[in-house]
Amino acid sequence: MSDLYAGSSYVPYQPAPFILGGLVAFDSGTLASGQDLERGTVIGRVAATGELVESEQDATNGSEIPVGVLNHDADATGGAMHVVYAKGGDLDKNQVKFHTSWSATQQLAAFDRTPIALVTPE
Repeated sequence: MSDLYAGSSYVPYQPAPFILGGLVAFDSGTLASGQDLERGTVIGRVAATGELVESEQDATNGSEIPVGVLNHDADATGGAMHVVYAKGGDLDKNQVKFHTSWSATQQLAAFDRTPIALVTPE
């Protein structure tokens, strides 16, 4: 398969099995340094820097509001990196990875006011 261009570096294309359909949309951004996240991780944006981090429900920096789901594994432990994330579509709720700070009830409402729907595949 081909590579998917993400900002200034190439990210190997990995099919996203958690995307089931709907109005699928992708975006890219900078994952903050010091994180090693798996494909399917829910991410938020730090308001002060615009960088993406794993969304934690109890954060107070803006990242408590999810902006999407990481579309590929991303190891930014060596420095910030460009990533691609799903910001729209029907996502398999069994494969979307929330931080442990999110309760089951909060997860159901996490993507309210976004084009992301968490669904259970048949």
